[in-house]
Formats: sequence, structure tokens, C-alpha cells
Amino acid sequence: MVRDERFGVLHLLPTLSMGGAELHVARLLDGWQAGPTRPLVVAMHRGGPVEPRLRSAGVPVELLGIQRAPIRRPLAALRDARRLEAATLAAAERHGVALIQTHLSDADWLGLRVGRRLGVPVVITCHDPHLLPQERGAGELRARLRRFLQARLWRRAAAFIAVGAEVVRAIAKVPGVDPARIHLIRSGFVSRPLPSATQRAEWRVKHAALLEGADELLLGVGRLVENKGFHHVIDAFARLASERPRARLLIAGDGPERAALAAQVERLGLGGRVVLLGARDDVGELLALADLFVTGTRYEGLGLAAAEALDQEVPVVAFRVSGIEEVVDDERTGLLVAHGDLAAYADALRTLLADPARRRAFGQAGRPAAQRFEIARAREATLALYDELLRPALR
Repeated sequence: MVRDERFGVLHLLPTLSMGGAELHVARLLDGWQAGPTRPLVVAMHRGGPVEPRLRSAGVPVELLGIQRAPIRRPLAALRDARRLEAATLAAAERHGVALIQTHLSDADWLGLRVGRRLGVPVVITCHDPHLLPQERGAGELRARLRRFLQARLWRRAAAFIAVGAEVVRAIAKVPGVDPARIHLIRSGFVSRPLPSATQRAEWRVKHAALLEGADELLLGVGRLVENKGFHHVIDAFARLASERPRARLLIAGDGPERAALAAQVERLGLGGRVVLLGARDDVGELLALADLFVTGTRYEGLGLAAAEALDQEVPVVAFRVSGIEEVVDDERTGLLVAHGDLAAYADALRTLLADPARRRAFGQAGRPAAQRFEIARAREATLALYDELLRPALR
């Protein structure tokens, strides 16, 4: 029997929902057989749409299925924390992990506890400049408690991966974190070839019912949560809808804000002009038909959805916020306006819709600019960090 010399890496997440962190893990591990690691993905609470994607790539997945009680029930919360720790420790031991990489704040404490018991390094991956995004106010007792615990626990981390420049700055503000342990490794997407004219024509026929004769197509992609700001995009679109009757806005994605967005569309009289598509697996085809990619996000760790649009030569209109500014070059690959300025956002849409030559120029500049965020670069940098952390143990 040939000995497998690859080392085990446990990727720990709360769930396998269709979020940026979960998709990053799936992209990072795609094609892992050609690399030096044996990955294991453990989801603490539940699975989700990313699970079959991981399994189809041959990545082992374990779903613990343990929901943690809220802190207002301290005894139950402590019991669940112990159950999660025991289950994660058992999975790590079965897999023979040499390193743990956590994703999202709920997984950090657990990974650090298990890593300490196993004596293996733990890498904390931060996908968001708001390191505790579930907290509404820094003055809340729960927020203060979590920040205190975060500062105490994070000192144990062997390294931090920040997916964007603003995330680096956020991590550096946490008391006790050594800046030398913070590594900027931008998350990535999978670049696709540009579709041929024949493919575009086929997809236009395929999606004719969605297009309904529109000759100006705006596309937004993302989870329907408040932070993504699709309510701003819809409001801005409403400002020019009457003057551009053949423009149409499609929004691909699902989430808790869907009902509110649907009500907003009806209230503004945009039924049939703005379509909430729900979760889609054909976003690449829709991008090929789009004239503009639109997002109203308030902040991002890194705006990968915008990068994917640029990769397909679709210019972007967005607010000038962290995570987007790293991806979109204002006046070169898209137009950026001050966050919340709906009049300026509508003007940006109006300007680019009226100028096909400028759109083409932005699109042609966008594809090479987007290659900075191709997943192969993130994979290479992550493996280099593993090697740095494990080199003494592997000698």
C-alpha cells in the first residue's frame, strides 16, 4: 500500500449555506487531490447548498447537527459547546488533522479549543471587516462580552487570513493580535472563458421569458440580506425606469429580505421590470447577457461577485465601500458613488446605459483586472502559509 503523505486540514464552519465564506472553501478545495493536503470540512450546525458541491469534488464532509443554545440560557449553551467540542475533536482525530482552519466567528472559538487539545496550529480566516457582524452595537453587553472573549482567544491563533485590505485593518485592532501573524490572502473566484457569439445567442433564446424583449439588462447577484443593499438598487432603478422603458433589473439570490424587496417592487410599480429570481445555478449565462452588474452593498470582505462580473467584461455600478474599492477601479472598470446617494447611483446607471462604447471599454479593462482574484492565487498562498506553519513539525 502506498502511504498518503498529504497532511490533514480541517475546515470548520457553522453551516454550509450559500454564503461567501462557504463558497470560498468550496473553491479553495476544488481539485485538492493534486495538492499536499487531505481536507475535511466540518459544519457545526447544519449543511446547506454548498455541501453537494464539496462532495462532488470528493471532499469529505461531516455535519455535526448541533445547534447552540443562546447565551441567555447559559447552562444549555455550555452543554452544547461541550458537545460541539467533543464532536469536532473526534472528527479531527479520525482524520488525523495537522492543522485547523476556521471560517466565520462562530467557528473560531471551537477551532481554537480543539486545536489546543490536539496541539496543532489554528488559522482563523476573516471574511468580513465587521468581525462580529451579528452584534448591532458595540455597547451592548453581549457584544462587549464577545469582544472580550475574542481578544482572549485570538491570541492563541497561529495565523490569521484576511480576505481583503479592510479586513487586515480590522483584525489588527483586536487587542493582543500580533500584526505579523496577519496574512492578506484575497478570496477568489473561478475565471471562465468568455462565451462565443453563438452561446450568447442561445442563452438569449433560453432566457427570453426573463428578458421579455428588454434591450438593457441590469443584473445583481447576492444574498437577499439588508447589508447587500438591493433595496437601494431598486430605488435607484425606479428613478430612471420611466425614461428607459426597455431596461430590466434581474436580482439572483435568496434570503430573509426577499418578501420586503418584493413588496418594494410592487409599491414602486416596477412589477415586471424588476424580477427577483431566487437562487440560480445559471448566473454565468445571465452575466453573458447583462449590460451592467449592480450592487448596493454596504461593505464586503472582498466583492467577488463584482470581480466575477468584470471577468465576463460586464462593468459594475456600486457604492464606494470597503471590499468593492479593491475590485472596481472607478472610471475604468465601473462607476462608484458615495454610499446611500441614490441620485448619484441612478445617474451612474443612466450614464453607462446611454454609452455602449464606454461600457465596452470598461468591460475590456475589467477582465484583466479581475484576474488578480482568480482562486488559484488564493490556493497557492494558502498552501504556502500551511507550509510555513507546519514545516518544523513535518521535518
